[in-house]
Amino acid sequence: MKNIKISFSIFVFFAATCFGQQNDIVFLKPQAAQQSPVEAKTKLEREEHTSINVGFLMGGGSLVGADLEFLVTNRVGLQFGAGLSSMGFGINYHLKPYINSPFVSVQYFHQGFGNNHYGSYLGPMFVLRARKILQLGVGFGAVLTKGNGMIEYYESKDIKVPSVMSLFNIGLYFPL
Repeated sequence: MKNIKISFSIFVFFAATCFGQQNDIVFLKPQAAQQSPVEAKTKLEREEHTSINVGFLMGGGSLVGADLEFLVTNRVGLQFGAGLSSMGFGINYHLKPYINSPFVSVQYFHQGFGNNHYGSYLGPMFVLRARKILQLGVGFGAVLTKGNGMIEYYESKDIKVPSVMSLFNIGLYFPL
């Protein structure tokens, strides 16, 4: 068995030297082979510090938008986004120390620009991230500014413009 390990190590060294990769040699340790898939997955999850989120009502509440989030500490992330007619940002606190965990956030949404401005909101949001790919956020935001679109919509229904609106989004996220 010892001869096999030595032969394998010589083979790896020789192959790496031939292809100019001698600085990237990784010698296998018996302990690494004994790691369970859960331990290996957890280690991998903690190495990812950035994610791209794409979906419905993302990027500041746009019909179709995208966000970029990066962790500044183990659990705290900053998020910036834009959509077809919106922009937004948030400060996120992850419940576990990796990017693909659920988080609570303080979000700012700005929907529409210029004459098409609908409204701006600031408030808390809870975002549930599945282990892979799916993301769903729910929260509420205080109305900071009321745009022409919002005022026209509520006046046409003879309803007072609310001071708090519900915020939500659904989409896909891709850890990098």
